[in-house]
Amino acid sequence: MKCPKCDIEMKVFKENGIETDICPKCKGVWVDKFEEKQVLKIIPEVFTVSELRDLHKVYKPLGRTEKVKYCKCPRCSRLMWRKNYMHHSGIVVDKCKKHGTFFDEGELQKAVEFIKAGGIEYEKLKITERGITETRDKLLRDINRVERADLLGRRARWLMFLGF
Repeated sequence: MKCPKCDIEMKVFKENGIETDICPKCKGVWVDKFEEKQVLKIIPEVFTVSELRDLHKVYKPLGRTEKVKYCKCPRCSRLMWRKNYMHHSGIVVDKCKKHGTFFDEGELQKAVEFIKAGGIEYEKLKITERGITETRDKLLRDINRVERADLLGRRARWLMFLGF
């Protein structure tokens, strides 16, 4: 399989029965979609809310100095999406929804560290907070709409009382 960044043949690396492909030039790593959880050693952990908030301070986006370049998936040759891994990690990876993820040099290790430090739980917290915020905003809009309808009803009754 060819590297999506360098277009040279990647070397197959097998460890603990898990196969990844590594580019000898740029040191990028291709991880097949169904092996990603095994490679990243995703194991559910329990973290406190304060630990999860501290995690956000620890993981700043990785600085990029080179121009952004979209890569083709080494399996289907379609352009891959550039995604912030797990939405809040600050690790921008190249992802093919059907086939897998390409991690630039150092990104795979950062992803493993992010997960070990509670990244999955932090993501769940952010999703929950977003849901609570959306629900609160919807309730406020509904209350506003009811209050306006009530005010219009009172005005209409007042105008009828005055004979208009």
